[in-house]
Amino acid sequence: RRGPGRELPLAAREPALRSASRRELPDGAARPSAALFKQLVVTALRELHGEVGAALPVDVLTYEEKTMSAILRVISSGFVKLWSALTLLGFYQNRRCAFRVLQTSPFLLALSGNSRELVLD
Repeated sequence: RRGPGRELPLAAREPALRSASRRELPDGAARPSAALFKQLVVTALRELHGEVGAALPVDVLTYEEKTMSAILRVISSGFVKLWSALTLLGFYQNRRCAFRVLQTSPFLLALSGNSRELVLD
């Protein structure tokens, strides 16, 4: 039980989620940069939750341009807003777009790898 003045560990207050986005890209089209990916996240929040949603502090901790996947960090009070905004986004700049949440965790270390794909020598 928490007492007055006692805080939760940082990881418990800031859940993270691993996400992948899919956009229809013409053959040979450039994949979105990390900055554009972040803009896509902010746009999704704005469309569903207005300016309050767009002001939600979301950090892109890692982004892989090749797979268009990222690890995002958000405060726990904004976790459901972020997940719902990403899930419900269907178009961006008149192009079909979809996010898929691959994994969530209050601990960043849990998102760093997949134990099912671990190869032991």
